[in-house]
Amino acid sequence: MWNRSLSPLLALLSLAALTAQPPGSPVLFDGVTLWTLTQPRANFSPAQRAEDVRLSLLALAGDPRRDLADLLEIQAPGESILLVDRVYLFAVTEADARAAGRPLPALFAERRDLALQAVQRYRSARSLQFYTRASLLSLAALLLGALALWLLRLLYRRTRDRLQQASDRFASHSHGLARLFRSFERQLMLLARASLRSLFLLLAAAVGLASLSFVLGLFPATATVSESVLLAASQTGRLAAAALLAYIPNLLLIAVVFALTYILLKITAALSRAIDSGAVTIPRFHREWAQPTYGLTRLILILFALVIVFPYLPGGDSPALRGVSIFIGVLVSLGSGSAMGNVISGLILTYMRPFQVGDRVRIADSVGDVTEKSLLVTRIRTVKNVEVIVPNSAILGAHIVNYSTNAQDHGLILNTTVTIGYDAPWRRVRELLIHAALETPGVLPDPAPFVHHTSLNDFHVSYEINAYTRHAAQMASIYPELHKNIQDAFHAGGIEIMSPGYLAVRDGNTVTIPESQRTPGYAPPAFRVHSQPPAQP
Repeated sequence: MWNRSLSPLLALLSLAALTAQPPGSPVLFDGVTLWTLTQPRANFSPAQRAEDVRLSLLALAGDPRRDLADLLEIQAPGESILLVDRVYLFAVTEADARAAGRPLPALFAERRDLALQAVQRYRSARSLQFYTRASLLSLAALLLGALALWLLRLLYRRTRDRLQQASDRFASHSHGLARLFRSFERQLMLLARASLRSLFLLLAAAVGLASLSFVLGLFPATATVSESVLLAASQTGRLAAAALLAYIPNLLLIAVVFALTYILLKITAALSRAIDSGAVTIPRFHREWAQPTYGLTRLILILFALVIVFPYLPGGDSPALRGVSIFIGVLVSLGSGSAMGNVISGLILTYMRPFQVGDRVRIADSVGDVTEKSLLVTRIRTVKNVEVIVPNSAILGAHIVNYSTNAQDHGLILNTTVTIGYDAPWRRVRELLIHAALETPGVLPDPAPFVHHTSLNDFHVSYEINAYTRHAAQMASIYPELHKNIQDAFHAGGIEIMSPGYLAVRDGNTVTIPESQRTPGYAPPAFRVHSQPPAQP
């Protein structure tokens, strides 16, 4: 009885024989090539002869009433004909024998035996006993495949753990190679794990494919599918191996480019950290430029590496991939105009250095401390603890007032204006303003505060007090204290603040100074009315 489990092997052998034979038309029956016809017979071409033989064999095998022992061999001039149960099956001609390089009787006997065996296999493969045996073999094959996959999974986990242990042991050494390995340990382990996972996935796919192909080859209805799967897998494997071998030079070039890029990135990162920490100084290169410059350099290096290796990537020269790349580039260029404007503005602001993180600034209508600088936006926290996000393009087109730039070195001058009547001595006003400024927390005694007479108005004089501070971030709290101290100082000095204007009739009116700060025994003046004698006629 013919074992259908051998059909994949027979298919491969038939394929090898077919590739070794001269071109012709194979006689295919039940998925197996019996022989190949290369010579015509009468008005029938080799392809027509092969199809006629296949149909005859199929009709004989599908009718179990026909006895295979009822053979009739007819020796005609120049050919031998085989009849089974008085039904024509095939013929072998002298031209066939000459093409095969064998005597006609021997070739005829060989093809007769092949045809009868094929018919017997066909009938046996469709019996109940065969299907029962094939089902049991299929179940056994599936169980073995599942067991093999489980063992592969267990082997993968153990191999991965052993690899990690070996890496840890090697990295614990103190020699130079171990130190170099520690520098690239993470990258090397990722590469090793990816390679190991790919290998075991490939083995798992091979086990699954073999099990599936074996099961499909057991049944006549799916035998051709099994052979097709094996043929496709073998062809795919050969093509993949050939493509991989041909791709090795490109792969080496890509590896060299990425290795050089990685080394350059490591060097620029180390230099950036050294400049940022102050260990390395470059003339006219500020420390705060280190990280932005590294980010820009990293982007340029990566893009340059991608431009170099792109033609050597698989499918890199494909017109479809080029079209997709151009389409994506157009979309990005059309949709990121404002974003690119903000990025360019962010780069310009970085190298202009108008402010740093932590500076107290005024940008447009926002006053606060800079909490974050990025390529797209700048974040400001106002004195009311409100976060304001300003696009960099808006900052570049607006006025920027930085209160913190000179605060530590030269001091920031805070100023406020009061208006005092002309009846108050200006020297006394100046003393009271300076005293109030010196009493304010955060105001520096040196340089000393100073007073400017800013204007002589209709009803009062404008005095501007100027005081130095190094705490630009505390402006919002220093100004209220300064105003309170000015008010207390003038009240204690007995001078009224006529701001912005004040109208009073002094006769009978109390001074506008709090009672607690008036002189002891103060009493409002009496209301006096003087009469004028009538005019003489």
